[in-house]
Amino acid sequence: MSVGDAVTKYKRRIGVNNEQISAATGIPKSTIDKITAGTTLDPKFSTLRLIAAYLGCSVDDLAAEPKKSPPADDWGGEEEREREIRETMEIVKQLPEREQRIVLESVLGMVEALEKSRDI
Repeated sequence: MSVGDAVTKYKRRIGVNNEQISAATGIPKSTIDKITAGTTLDPKFSTLRLIAAYLGCSVDDLAAEPKKSPPADDWGGEEEREREIRETMEIVKQLPEREQRIVLESVLGMVEALEKSRDI
């Protein structure tokens, strides 16, 4: 199944269209149109991550071949990391308050675990 087919499948499951995905994620509608039409066969990881989060699935669910997060040192520097953080926060802000709290608690738990692993 292509990336476009997978996005279309998940769109149908939750009853949304490309315009709604664009409005919620900040991804240009033309980009989403190209992905779903099969014109863009290998979209960027950050684009798939935003679409997957909105559709309630994983990037692997959308990718023709599973995509892995870029290594932390391959993000293109501080500006790229800041952009990724802002995009993630925009997605979280769209969740109901209870789900926002779950995400926050999960992130804080992961940070705590990372800090502990550095101390070992």
